[in-house]
This record gives sequence, structure tokens and C-alpha cells, in this order.
Amino acid sequence: MDIRKSLTDAGYIAVGLGVMGVQQAQVRRRQVQARLGETGSCVAGRARDLQGRVQAHGQTLDAKAREARDRAEGTVNQTVTRVQELAGEVTTRVEPVIVQVQATAAELPERVAQAIEPVTARVRERLTRAA
Repeated sequence: MDIRKSLTDAGYIAVGLGVMGVQQAQVRRRQVQARLGETGSCVAGRARDLQGRVQAHGQTLDAKAREARDRAEGTVNQTVTRVQELAGEVTTRVEPVIVQVQATAAELPERVAQAIEPVTARVRERLTRAA
């Protein structure tokens, strides 16, 4: 009967140790959950702060991009206007010279006139493109 009593006692001890292990695991789980809760709220707070900073920087970047775009558009518009003015000036100055060269070319011998005609045509073509 000593063996039966020893086995029964050993069984009770094993069950008792198992219950104590489960209780200890529950206590540890609650501690970890509490720490995670604290950490989670800390992380959530940091995430909110970071999101606010990102939005502020994003708005700043958007404003700078709009400002740069406006400046670039102004510069492009000024450049286009100036190029158009220059094209008009070139046409006004070169057209009389072309007429004069054509008149002079008509007076030259036929071979010289034929040699100058492609150049005159090219100049006329370029002026038409520039205008």
C-alpha cells in the first residue's frame, strides 16, 4: 500500500504543480498585457505626433511647390513674350534685306543667281518658321 499512497501523493503533487504553473502563466500574461497596453498607448501617441509633423511638412512642401510653379510660369511667360518680340524684330529687319538681295540677284548673271536662290529660299523658310 505504500506504493499506492506514494503514487497518489505524486499525482496530487503533479496536479498541484500544474495548477501553480497555470496560475503563474496567467499572472505573467496579465503583466505582459499591461506592459503592452502602456507601450501601445505610447506608440500610438508617438504615431499621432509623427503624423502631425508629416502633415505639417507636407503642407509646407505643397506651398513651396505652388510658389515654385508660379515663379516658373511667370518666367516662361516672360521668355515667350520676349522671343515673340525678337522674332518680330528679326522679320522687320531681315525682310527688306532679302528684298534688296533678290533685286541685286536679278541683276547678276544667270549662274550667280542660280547659286544664290537656294540660300535665299532657306533664309525665307527660316523666317517663316521663326514668325
